[in-house]
Amino acid sequence: MEARLEIKLEQPNPLFTRWLERWLHEAEQRNRKSQHKLRQALQALRNYPLPLYSGRECAVLRGFGTTLCQLIDEELRQHRLLASQAKLNMSATAASSSAEYQEQVQQVVKVVQRKQKQQQLQKPKKLTKKAQQELAAAEERERVVHMPAGSYRIVLLVDTQETSGKNKRILDQTRSYLQTLNVEHEVRRLTVGDFLWIARDAAGNELVLPYIVERKRMDDLASSIRDGRFHEQKHRLHQCGLPHIIYLIEDYGDNEQLGLPLESLLQALVNSRVQSADIQVVRCDNHYRSMCYLSGVGAALQQLYVDAAKTLYSVDKPQLARAQADSCRGQEGLLKFRSLYEDSARNAQLTVREVFVQQLLQLHSLSLDRALAIVERYATPRLLLDAYAACQSETEARQLLAGLCCGPLQRPLGDKLSQCIHQFYTNEFKAG
Repeated sequence: MEARLEIKLEQPNPLFTRWLERWLHEAEQRNRKSQHKLRQALQALRNYPLPLYSGRECAVLRGFGTTLCQLIDEELRQHRLLASQAKLNMSATAASSSAEYQEQVQQVVKVVQRKQKQQQLQKPKKLTKKAQQELAAAEERERVVHMPAGSYRIVLLVDTQETSGKNKRILDQTRSYLQTLNVEHEVRRLTVGDFLWIARDAAGNELVLPYIVERKRMDDLASSIRDGRFHEQKHRLHQCGLPHIIYLIEDYGDNEQLGLPLESLLQALVNSRVQSADIQVVRCDNHYRSMCYLSGVGAALQQLYVDAAKTLYSVDKPQLARAQADSCRGQEGLLKFRSLYEDSARNAQLTVREVFVQQLLQLHSLSLDRALAIVERYATPRLLLDAYAACQSETEARQLLAGLCCGPLQRPLGDKLSQCIHQFYTNEFKAG
């Protein structure tokens, strides 16, 4: 069997790249606003692996607007005109140059074929344990899981932090209560939420049912609101992909000495319920009542999936919303537990948009709905700074976000928050 020769272009579009580099250099020297779009277009062109033959074809890449594509086409016409004139002058030497070029290509091909034969004779290197694990994980994520009706059972997963405490002598009430209620459960490290349910078949495949529970005692709720964890946790729960989020709130004795007024905590829960249609808030008198509620939800899921003989299959997070439509037809697409675990990990690679949202949530009184409304208008901090720079005056810049509508009620962001955000992103840090 003959070895296949693969040739990969290092620079598929060197001519267009050279023009963009020149225009970017001129824009940077003159401090033009077009330098940001040119830099974005240049990076997209360098990453594109295939040759492009006109400015119109460049329109598929990020950063290439109508003006830039027309500019490339005009430059290309000038280049071809000069090339055709030069071709007339070089016709005498074309034949000899072509023969020399063909000879050089043949020499390169022979060298490459010789190296390929040597590599085939060499013993392939053994993959490291880490590389084998990464390869196995990638294959597992690509594999489609199919669970016919009657081939799986439902198991409640409990986060390890729910069953451990600083005092190891304290009885593990969570597991004790669940065992008393005959709830099939398993303690496992969860990267988002405190409880969730999975469907597991005999082969060990696990699909996550579309319900996730975040349990908070009243004093913990007050603490999370004070330090900003409450909004950040809500954002991570929204981002995990599961459509039904349940906040399970336990009373703390008489709900006294919580650190915040009880009315403020209740208002925060009401706001979460009103502002997000996928969030359900459930209050319980104590920890035992919370476990009884989880037992009831598990029984309802048993009827909804196992008793109803529903067929389950795995989907990726972008396909999850569309797959929920199949639920009424006796089948439903769900996320794999491994995919949910890895995608929801705190150290997962975040997009600039997600980092921007988390950054905004650190500001006082800036809720998740308000942060999402800002990011919907200005997807990155750079775009927001450019919008500030385009304002005619300092006053206009401070009021830039005041009229931005947020949340289901479409209320304006307001002057105070608009000025706070402007100050946060425009004031320079000065060392003492």
